[in-house]
Amino acid sequence: MAIGLATAFQLVLLCTGVVLSAMGYHTYRTWDQPGTVPFVAFVSITGIGLVGIAVASLAAPTFDIGGHIWSPLGISLWALTMIPWITFVLQYTGTYTRITRRTIVALTLPAAAFPLLFTSIWFGERTILSILGSLSALYLIGLLTIGCYLVVRTSYRYGHLTLRQGVVLSLAPVTHFIIANFSSPIIESLGEGPAVGMFTLGMVGCTAAVGASLYRYETFQSTPAVGRIGERVIVRQTEDLMFVVDEEERVIRLNRTAADRLDVSKTGALGEELSEVIGASIDDVEGMETIELLTDEGSRQFDPVISRLTDQHDRELGHTLSLHDVTELELREQRLEVLNRVLRHNLRNQIEVIKSNAEVLADGTADGYADSIIESADRLTELGRSARSIDQIVSRPSTTGDVDVAALVREIAENARTQNGVELSLSVPEEAMVVTERHALVAATESAIKNALSRADTEVRVTLEPIEPGHCLTVVDDGPGIPDEEIETISAGTETPLQHATGLGLWQLKWAVTKFNGELSIDNDGRTTVEIRVPDQDR
Repeated sequence: MAIGLATAFQLVLLCTGVVLSAMGYHTYRTWDQPGTVPFVAFVSITGIGLVGIAVASLAAPTFDIGGHIWSPLGISLWALTMIPWITFVLQYTGTYTRITRRTIVALTLPAAAFPLLFTSIWFGERTILSILGSLSALYLIGLLTIGCYLVVRTSYRYGHLTLRQGVVLSLAPVTHFIIANFSSPIIESLGEGPAVGMFTLGMVGCTAAVGASLYRYETFQSTPAVGRIGERVIVRQTEDLMFVVDEEERVIRLNRTAADRLDVSKTGALGEELSEVIGASIDDVEGMETIELLTDEGSRQFDPVISRLTDQHDRELGHTLSLHDVTELELREQRLEVLNRVLRHNLRNQIEVIKSNAEVLADGTADGYADSIIESADRLTELGRSARSIDQIVSRPSTTGDVDVAALVREIAENARTQNGVELSLSVPEEAMVVTERHALVAATESAIKNALSRADTEVRVTLEPIEPGHCLTVVDDGPGIPDEEIETISAGTETPLQHATGLGLWQLKWAVTKFNGELSIDNDGRTTVEIRVPDQDR
C-alpha cells in the first residue's frame, strides 16, 4: 500500500527528531565548554519533542491533528526550548556564566503561564487566563530575540568567530518559532498535508542550522566566553600590555595599550596566534624573566605575568598575559652592576699602580714614576667623570622635545675635532628635526664620536641620513676596531671586567640609545662602524 504524503512527512519528521537527539548526545559527550549543557537540553528537547509528535501522528492517524491541536503542539515545543536557549546564550557568550538553580527558576517563572495562552482555543473565548498566557508568550519571544542578538553581536565582535556563525546558530530557534506559528494558518488555508509538510521542512532547516553550527562552524571549539570573562580581568586604564588568549593561544582580546604600543590593529590581531603578535608563545614567555618587544617607542623590555583563565567549574578556557614595561628598571639595574664592577676592578687596579709607584719614589731609586702616578690619577678622574655622566643619563626623567640632530652633530663634532689630530669629516643635512630625548641623544653622539676618535688611525667619517621614521647617524673609523668580546658584552647586556674608560664609553653609548628608544648596531668588519637610529617620537 502506498504511503500518503502526510505519512511520508511524518516519517521525515521522526528521522529529524532522531538526528537532533543524536547531535545533542554527541555534543554532551564531546565538548565541555561554557553553555554545553543548556545547548544539549535545547537540542534534545526539540529532538525528543519531534519524535513524540511524529510517533503520535503515525500511531493514531485518526487523531485530530487539525488546527486546534497542531499549532499548540509546535508552539509548546518551541516554548519548552527557550529557557535552555537563553541559558546557553548567557554562558556561551560569557554574558553571565554563573548559572544556578535560582537563575533557572527566575528565568522559568515568567514563562509558567504560557499554557494559559491556549484557553481561548479550549474554551472558545478570550479570558484573563489567556491574557496571562499571552504575556508569557511575549516574554519567551523576548528571550528568543535577546538570545539571537547576543549570539550575533558576540560573533561579530570577536575576531576568532564570524558573523555567519552567529547567524546560522540563531536560525535554529528562529526557524522553529516561525514554522510553529504559521502552521495553523497553513492548515486553515491549505489543509493538513501541506501544513505537516511545511512544519517538517522547517524543522529539517532547524536541524541543518544546528548541524552547521556544531560541525561546520565548530561552535564549541573556541567559545566567545573566554573573551568576555577575560575582558573583566583586564584593567582598561592600565599602561601594561594585556592579552586574552584561548586554549589554542589565539588572541581573543587585547587592550588599547597593547594595540597602540605594538602598532597593530585592535581587530586585526584578533584570531591571530600569540606568537605571531609578540614573537613568543605562552610556554616561551613562562620561561622568560623579561621579553624584548619592538614598540612604537623602540625596543623595550617587559616583565610578563601569566594567569589561567577558568570558568566557575575551574575548566581552563585560556590565559591572560600582562606585560609591564621595565626598561627603565633594567637600565638602572644594569648600571649598578657595571659601575659596581668598575669601582671594584678598575679603581683597585689604578690604586695598586699609584701605590707601587709611590713606594718606588719614596726610595728615591727611579725616575719617571711620577708621570705614571699622574697618568693613573687622570684615568681615575676620567673614570669618575664617565660614571657620573652615565648616572645622569639613566637617572634623569625622560623628557622629549624638538631637536635638530644635524645641528647637534655639527656642534659635537666641532668640539671634538682637535682630539689626537685625526681627520674628522662630516656629511649631514642642513636640518634634521625630530622629537626625542635631547640629553640622551647628546650623550650617545658624544660617546660614538669620541670613542671613534680615540681608536682611529687617521680618519673618522660621520654621516646623518633620513630614515623612516627619524634619522640614522653613522660613525666610521679606520682604527684597529673594538674587541669582539666587548661588542658581545654590550649587545648581550651583561658585564665583564672593564679594563679602561673605553668600556664605559660603550656602555654609555648603549644606555643613551636605549634612553631615547633608538637602535644601536656595531660592525667590526675591517673598519668599526657604529650606527645609531634616532626615531622621531612624534610619528
